[in-house]
Amino acid sequence: MGRPREHDEQTRRTLLAVAGDLLAAEGSGGVSVRRVSQEAGTTTRAVYSLFGDREGLLRALYQQAAETMRRHHEAVPENADPLVEITALTLAYRAAALEEPNLYGLFMSGAVPGFRPAGDDALLARRSLARVVEAVQRFAETGKLPGREPRAVGRQLWALVHGLATLELQGHLGPAEQAEAHWRDAVLATVTGYLQPPAATR
Repeated sequence: MGRPREHDEQTRRTLLAVAGDLLAAEGSGGVSVRRVSQEAGTTTRAVYSLFGDREGLLRALYQQAAETMRRHHEAVPENADPLVEITALTLAYRAAALEEPNLYGLFMSGAVPGFRPAGDDALLARRSLARVVEAVQRFAETGKLPGREPRAVGRQLWALVHGLATLELQGHLGPAEQAEAHWRDAVLATVTGYLQPPAATR
């Protein structure tokens, strides 16, 4: 028989949840191996065993947030109507941000100085944006987004949803129903603009 694992998946989930709570409440300074293990009711050995070190713990938190974003975006079905599909993709972003509110700053805003995703983690994070750009590319090829460069539109939409998510998570958009109305109004105005030919430059 193999040696039983000393630290199981439940311990891993608990440590990640505690680390996420501390990150949101106290910033990166609150996320130390000792503090996380104490709050989780376990030992520093558990953190080192499961994550290697503090950097590994932060990386696991980032992976969790990136995977949530990917899952929500890639679950959006294709639709012949750009307004329908792009709106669904922006609301997928909102759902992912609300699912992992404690990790949103780590994922998007550099909440931990010096921490930068790399390799497979960065590729995973980019899959959400790639899903949006793919949709825009498809519509551009059929002439439904006249004169628009897909990657530029993707980044503009990213800026829009990041601003909306940040405001909502900080409580500036009101209760959930009101916040969703703000999202829908902003996206409607933006995508409706994309459906029109760009104004001629002087």
